[in-house]
Parts: sequence; structure tokens; C-alpha cells
Amino acid sequence: MKRLAHGALLTSACALTSVLSLSGAAEAGALSINNAGFETDLAPAVGATGWSISSGGTDWFTTTAGAPDSANDPAAAAGGVNWLSGNRLATGAGASNNPQIIEQVVDISSDAALIDSGDALLDFSFMFSDSDQNDEGFVNVSFFSDVAGTALLAGDLTTGVIAPTAADGEPRAPWALRGLSGDVPSSARSLKIELVINRLGGSAGNAHFDDFSGEITPIPEPAGLAMVALCVGLLGAFRARR
Repeated sequence: MKRLAHGALLTSACALTSVLSLSGAAEAGALSINNAGFETDLAPAVGATGWSISSGGTDWFTTTAGAPDSANDPAAAAGGVNWLSGNRLATGAGASNNPQIIEQVVDISSDAALIDSGDALLDFSFMFSDSDQNDEGFVNVSFFSDVAGTALLAGDLTTGVIAPTAADGEPRAPWALRGLSGDVPSSARSLKIELVINRLGGSAGNAHFDDFSGEITPIPEPAGLAMVALCVGLLGAFRARR
């Protein structure tokens, strides 16, 4: 009975420690990404509402299952019915520019207090599909000191070349979760999401994106994380003795 009481007390103490140590996570601010799942437009369509094709021409396409495609394109969206594709066959457009770039500026000024504390972290994720070794996909994030996204700050983030989701040439390449994270520069008020396809061959960019999401959170305090880890260890040891 006494051991059970001690266990209950330890569990309660650890729960309180976790709440106090990681309570900053409650301050997380979700990114307000326009048309993050590409469901706004009737597919197939050139471009995507809320996103700007900065490489010029008809380089990006909102597409859906059953639209013209290549054999290695995904069979369906990762979520919903639409996704964003670099494949010009979706609308029958001519050869795309290289690289293909589309972008969106996102207002993060509502998180100004956290950002200006110098302890803000961007956690960003999306779904990706690619099984063409000739088409390299990237996601870049840059930060600006103004909401309009004109005054660039240092501290860009990038995925680098995103790992393919299947072997080269595999039909109907599957979707896989990809992402990036990093510090948000103090004084940032907006960020730009930039999607890039660099083609090493061919005229169609067979890389695909869907379901973007992200949030700005406080960087966890090392001391708080250590306390949580200690509690987990103590609970494990206590249960092992029972």
C-alpha cells in the first residue's frame, strides 16, 4: 500500500513537472498558409490560389486523380482530392522553366512577442511524392522583418534535395511526410515558403506536394527537458521494482 502511494505521488509530481517545464508549447502559433492542401481550385489548373509562380510561365499545376500525368506520378492526393504538381502534362502546357519555383508569403506577426524573445522555433511539414531521379525537389523558407515580405533577414532554412519516396521510375510513387525545422530570426514578421523543382533531364517536373502545415513554438528549455527525462527514468525504475 505504501509503495502504491509513493508511486502515485511520483506520478503526480512528474506530471506537474512536465506541465511546468513544457508549458511553453501551449503558446505555439499555427502558420496561416493559404490553400495549404490545394483544394481551392478546380483541377486541373495552372498554378494554385494563394501561391505565386515566380519562375514564370506555366510551371506549376493543381491536379487531381484522373488528370493527364506520367506513370510515376501519384495515383491520388495525400489528403483531399487535389495536390500541387510540377508536371506540365496536367494541363497540356509546353515545356516548363528550369528550375520551377512557386512561393507564398505567410504573415507571422501574431507571434511577434515569442519571436522577439529570440526563442522561437519553426516546425514545418508537408507531403511529398517523387520517383524520378531527374527531378529534384526542394523547400526553402526565408524570413522578413515586414509583413509584406520585402525586407529579407538572415537565417534561411532549406530541406536540401528532398529524398525520393520510391525507387527511380517506380509507378505511382507513394506520398511520404517530409519537413524542416529551425530557429526563427528575432524581429521576423513574415516568412516565404518556396517550392523548387530542379530538372536534370526532361521537360516535366515529376515532383509533387500536398498538405503543408507548420507552427512557431518556443524552443524547449534544456533544464525542463532534463527534468522530464529524469522523471521518466524514475517512473521506469519504480515500475521495474514492483
